[in-house]
Amino acid sequence: MATENTQHDPVDEHMMEHNYDGIQELDNPPPRWIMALFYITIGFSIIYAAYYFWLKQGDHQDAEYARKSEKHEEKYNLNNQSAGEIILLTDAASLVEGKQIYKDMNCFACHGMNGEGNAIGPNMTDEYWLHGCKIQDVVNIIKNGAPAKGMTPFKGQLSDEKILKVSSYVLSIRGSNPPNARAAQGEKCE
Repeated sequence: MATENTQHDPVDEHMMEHNYDGIQELDNPPPRWIMALFYITIGFSIIYAAYYFWLKQGDHQDAEYARKSEKHEEKYNLNNQSAGEIILLTDAASLVEGKQIYKDMNCFACHGMNGEGNAIGPNMTDEYWLHGCKIQDVVNIIKNGAPAKGMTPFKGQLSDEKILKVSSYVLSIRGSNPPNARAAQGEKCE
C-alpha cells in the first residue's frame, strides 16, 4: 500500500502565475505590523496637511519663530532699556521677592546669608564694590556675570524683572554691617 504525501509546500501557495525564463516570482507580502504603521503614517500626514495647509489652523515655522521671539523679548526686556530707564525698586514687596530670589538662586553660597561675603564672594554690605554700586552696574553683573572672578551669569535663569528685584535687594542691604563681614574690596562708592 502506497502512502500519499498530503503535505504541500507553503512556498507553492505564494507562487505567482507569471514566469520569466524559468524564474517564478514569489508573492511575499510585508508583515501586518509594517503595513499598519504605513497606513497610520499616511493617515497622520493627511491630518497634518489639513491642519497646517488646508484649514490653516497651525502656525508655519516662520510665524511660530516670530511669536516665540516676541515672547522672549517681553520676558527679557531690560536689554532694550537704556541705563537711565533701569530704576531701583524700593517697595517692600519687591525687596522681599528679591531676598527670596537671592535665597532660591543660592547667592548665599558665595556672598553669605546676609551679603557679608565669604572666601569666594565679596562683601556686599560695605561701601567698597568691585564692579560699581549703581543699579545699572548690579543688574549688569548679575545678568552677565564676571567669569574671571567666578560670578555666574544669570540671564539664562532669571527674567529681567527678577534680576532687577534681586539687584534692588542687594543694594538695600548695603550699610547693614552684618557680623563676620569680609574685608572691603574694590573702590568706594559715592
